[in-house]
Amino acid sequence: MTDIIHAWLELEHRILKAKRPVEAEFAAINLAHTLVPYRQAVLWDQSVVALSGAASVEANAPYVLWLDKVLRQLHRDHPTLVEAADLPADLAGHWPDWLPAHGLVLSCGSAILLFARDEPFAEGEVALLERLADLVGVTRTALSPRKITFAMPKGRRAWALAAIGIAALFFPVTGSVLAPAESVPAHPVMVRAPLDGVVDKVLVRPNDPVKDGQALFALDATTLSGRLDVARQTLATAEAEYRQAAQAMVFDAKAKAQVAILAGKAEEKAAEVRLLESQLARIEAKAPKPGIAVFDDAADWIGRPVVVGEKVMAVADESDTEIEAWVSVADVGEVRVQGVLTFFLNTDPLSPVKAQVRSVAYEASARPDSTIAHRVRATIAGNAKPRLGLKGTARIDGDSVPLVWWMFRRPLATIRQFIGF
Repeated sequence: MTDIIHAWLELEHRILKAKRPVEAEFAAINLAHTLVPYRQAVLWDQSVVALSGAASVEANAPYVLWLDKVLRQLHRDHPTLVEAADLPADLAGHWPDWLPAHGLVLSCGSAILLFARDEPFAEGEVALLERLADLVGVTRTALSPRKITFAMPKGRRAWALAAIGIAALFFPVTGSVLAPAESVPAHPVMVRAPLDGVVDKVLVRPNDPVKDGQALFALDATTLSGRLDVARQTLATAEAEYRQAAQAMVFDAKAKAQVAILAGKAEEKAAEVRLLESQLARIEAKAPKPGIAVFDDAADWIGRPVVVGEKVMAVADESDTEIEAWVSVADVGEVRVQGVLTFFLNTDPLSPVKAQVRSVAYEASARPDSTIAHRVRATIAGNAKPRLGLKGTARIDGDSVPLVWWMFRRPLATIRQFIGF
């Protein structure tokens, strides 16, 4: 007897400490075995909610479908001892396949509990399980979310509230859109490849400070050096031929006619040498102004072929920044030039940066994250400009619109796409 009292107190404590209905349900069908031995237990509330020994209930399982029909048939407000003979023939035939011979049905608030085992239930066991069912029912009711009901006002008060609600729908609000944004250079100077070639080495790292005239990257000079050596040899040969003809024209009239031609060839070769020397002198790209080097990764450029004029990096003033935002195609209609943009930094969201929209791209372009969006540039107001490269979220304010339009613009657009008018 002492063991039963101790088991009841332990189980009662666990049910009363439950924070969710599922915790009380688990204790009712799995831990009640410490009070009364049984083989199977089921909790039903308009459908099978929980099964003993099962983590979840598969609604379309044959066992669950049969149990649902049985418990709908056995729903009682008082304890009921049941056997297969108490059911209609179509349900009783499957009882031996799914349940032991003897069952006990108990009311549990809005639900019912079914315990089943091979031996009949004694009167004391029925009373103990009935008290357990009452406790679980009260606990489930207390832990279930309550429905909030509202009293509908009548008469003049109802008409007044309706008028206020309709008027509120036409209250003007500022339309706005959110977009990912970052701080970018306002006046960057592009550093481009001076020649066709292959990038041999990058002499700075991303975001390194650079000085005016500092070398930033160099192209591979192997091909140019080889061509220059050949051009110099060709020039030496052309100059030798010219000098020989110039000396011979004193005694040979035919040589005199060749002097002008050989002089032109020598000058042509000299011009080619000067061209290659000037190209070799420009094999290194240098910083056009002081600032920081803006590019992604040096390893992406080393060994990469480039053509003349191709952008490799940029040099920008770290404090001379503006805001670049990417607005989705669905929201770009809300964005206007000269509109107000508020930039919320990820690093300091409580100190937003104010800016004014300077330009909106008319055509959407693909972004690295595989989305399509319109580029928006905004000039920062004031001198407190965020550091280059900081990211965040931009809120771009548009025109004033009625509240009802602001609420239903997107749903209406979606509906219109489907119905076609």
